[in-house]
Amino acid sequence: MTNEEAKFILSAYRPNGSDSGDAAFGEALRMASGDPALGDWFGRSRAHDAAVAQKLRQIAPPSGLREAILAGARVSGRETRSGPGWGWIAGLAAAAMVAIGVFTMRAPVRPQADAADFAGFAINDMVSAKHGSRGEASGALIARLQTEGAKMPSGADIDFDRMRDTGCRTLSFKGRQVLEVCFVRDGSLFHFYMMRGVSSPGGAAAPGPSFVTLAAGAAAVWSDGRFDYAVSSTAGVEAIRRLL
Repeated sequence: MTNEEAKFILSAYRPNGSDSGDAAFGEALRMASGDPALGDWFGRSRAHDAAVAQKLRQIAPPSGLREAILAGARVSGRETRSGPGWGWIAGLAAAAMVAIGVFTMRAPVRPQADAADFAGFAINDMVSAKHGSRGEASGALIARLQTEGAKMPSGADIDFDRMRDTGCRTLSFKGRQVLEVCFVRDGSLFHFYMMRGVSSPGGAAAPGPSFVTLAAGAAAVWSDGRFDYAVSSTAGVEAIRRLL
């Protein structure tokens, strides 16, 4: 089996890991676990699939859609004149509603949609990238995060520009700069991401945190209005909850 064949098979793998015991995926999964490049692709693919699935779960069908379709089908059965009947029109209306739902799903909605995307971004980066930050400001934040029982920082504790300019690892998420530092707490490695919020400094905090769990790891996402944050780890959701 080639890597391309393995990718084709793994593209059908459900991101919640429920296919792990399916023999159809066995050889491709073994290849992904032994090939770093294929494993990185698989991690990114699952993170993307999970984010899309979470967005789709947020779409609710319009009230009365099922009844309208059934009513249209009944009218279509009695239609005798030529040309499109009510069933066709009802089907077109249903398709339009789905199209509207997909368009809305792609629009930036905070915090739900961005939370899912940012969590997927954090998990994907955790498993597929090299890490490390330099600079006094980043070192001070890491030392604080590694202190037993320390609370996660708020916007008032973060000098974003100084950390970025003195060597903190910097990434990009949807055109926004993201800083990352790594720290160890209770024997587990965590990756802490922060980016400026879209609201004005000192604005109202978004509800949270939101948690996402994938086979590659887990992440929590929250905001204090000034910054948006994510923490990812392979240690699982409960280990992340203890940080918060």
